[in-house]
Amino acid sequence: MERFIPDDIINEIRSRCDIVDIIQAYIPLKRSGGRFRALCPFHGEKTPSFFVNQDRQSYHCFGCQKGGDVFRFVMDKEGVDFPNAAHILASRCGVVIPEKQHGAGHGGKSSDETGRQREKLYKIHEELASWYSGLLNERPNSRVAEYVRMRGIPGESLSKFRLGSAPDSWDEALKLLGGKGYSTEDIVLAGIAVRNEENSRIYDRFRNRLVFPIWDEQGRVVGFSARTVEKESEGAKYVNSPETPIFKKSRILYALHLAREAIREKGYAILCEGQLDVIAMHSAGFNNAVAPQGTAFTEEQGRILRRYAEKAFLCFDADEAGMKASLRVLEILLPLGFEVRIISFPSGKDPDEYLKTSGPGALKLSVEAAVSFFDHVLNKAVREFDQTSPFGKNKIVSEVLYYISKIESSVVRSTYASELAESMKLSENIVFSELNKKLDKPSYQFRQDAEPVQPVQEEQDSGLVKAEETLLELCIGHGDIGRRLSEELPSEMISRTPVGRALDTVISLTVNGEWENSVRALLNQVCDDPSPTLSRILAGDGKENFTSENIKKAVNDCLFVIKKHFLESEMNVLLKDIAGCQDDDEKNRLRAVCIEKRKKLIEFEKIRRASGNS
Repeated sequence: MERFIPDDIINEIRSRCDIVDIIQAYIPLKRSGGRFRALCPFHGEKTPSFFVNQDRQSYHCFGCQKGGDVFRFVMDKEGVDFPNAAHILASRCGVVIPEKQHGAGHGGKSSDETGRQREKLYKIHEELASWYSGLLNERPNSRVAEYVRMRGIPGESLSKFRLGSAPDSWDEALKLLGGKGYSTEDIVLAGIAVRNEENSRIYDRFRNRLVFPIWDEQGRVVGFSARTVEKESEGAKYVNSPETPIFKKSRILYALHLAREAIREKGYAILCEGQLDVIAMHSAGFNNAVAPQGTAFTEEQGRILRRYAEKAFLCFDADEAGMKASLRVLEILLPLGFEVRIISFPSGKDPDEYLKTSGPGALKLSVEAAVSFFDHVLNKAVREFDQTSPFGKNKIVSEVLYYISKIESSVVRSTYASELAESMKLSENIVFSELNKKLDKPSYQFRQDAEPVQPVQEEQDSGLVKAEETLLELCIGHGDIGRRLSEELPSEMISRTPVGRALDTVISLTVNGEWENSVRALLNQVCDDPSPTLSRILAGDGKENFTSENIKKAVNDCLFVIKKHFLESEMNVLLKDIAGCQDDDEKNRLRAVCIEKRKKLIEFEKIRRASGNS
């Protein structure tokens, strides 16, 4: 896996984070022997099967087979990729992650300088978010406070979303931050202040507005969106933070850090248009609602959302602008594999309005009544075009097929195309023919399309699997085992499964005098390429199943199984070559080699039986 964080920073984060402390922040752990035990946070269970090994800094669930190190736990629990997991852990253990730079890079700044600058920007935003929030409570007679009461925003929502009040002042935020030691350049870079290019005057960006802090995926404040509270305002309805080194609008989904757990639990995300709609949905019990931030929905935001769910419910305004926005979002979500449904409210109200007029129960019914994207697009097209006219019917079919063609799955495309044919009372062949044109594959016979069949891999011998697992378990628990295997077990005899690769790695590290680093190396492997078996072995202690008396016998047994399997595999290959060989001389040569292999195998088994270990 490509990482954008230096290895020394990754190692520092790993060394500072105790996996027991990190996991205990999510679930209660109980000591069980030399390990910790709990109900698995990844699947429902009544009997604890989730174990954490503090010595090895690893975990494994024997129920759902998830496991790995502290990075993998955060990736799985928070639904984020490795860099985001590293940032989450870094913020908890106090490690500063520098930006990846080539040389001096941006403006001549080193990566360390850039990292320090970013940390300063995070602190500025946190300082200001707390200040804005405090002002809303401290100044109940302000226009912002009056607006909040008028909108009926509940106190729980104010606290949960940290809403605040920007004072009706040109420089109050500037003075506050300046008094805390931040330079004017820092404040301007953070987007909190604006410099007038004509007279160089610097003033607060947000004035007399209701302020919504904007968080990144790790829950850090990276920007603000501020709504006017005046009925008639000369300025824009919303003023948003500009893009900064820590704030990229196309990567932000409002309230994602608050919603991601609920998105995973419910199995779908609700995508709203703006912050107040998200707040309304959360207050009605739909904590899985998010919104794009200050820009049109982007593919990058769609990919971020796809980490958490395969279903998305669109909750946009019913006006023309909202309709167009929902169709643009469909063009992004459908190719990403989302099952999309559309929520609508009576009289074209938005979630915030509908919640106030009808209550959470009615809003819940609207969510439950959400229609599929297919029905939504078809109904829209039928309203716009005359389906009794051949040309109108053609426009309806063309409109709906445009969105169906965005779907990657041929099964889903075919199903919707059949539904469209039935709805329009047309032959399926006609509709599929039109769909093929949309797919821009004239020779492609859609009806005969099928998902590619993956070759079936030969199942690995269960004895070999167990032998490699046992040797790996012994190797990471006893350094001398690895040294012995380096002499008796050639690398080519070891499988290329995750466990086999791990065994080969530990043997190599042991030979190089780095046996102590073997667990860390294997944890990295699990993080990059999750293997339930490997995480299970790492979650054990490497000694619990063996005594000093039976370790030698276990190693001998495993070596016998692996070597025998290797010899038998070589013989099978030779037999296949012999069967397909047309040259008599070459066939005789292969037979001779095969006979020698068979003799070696027989001799090997005789020695094994004579030793009393058969």
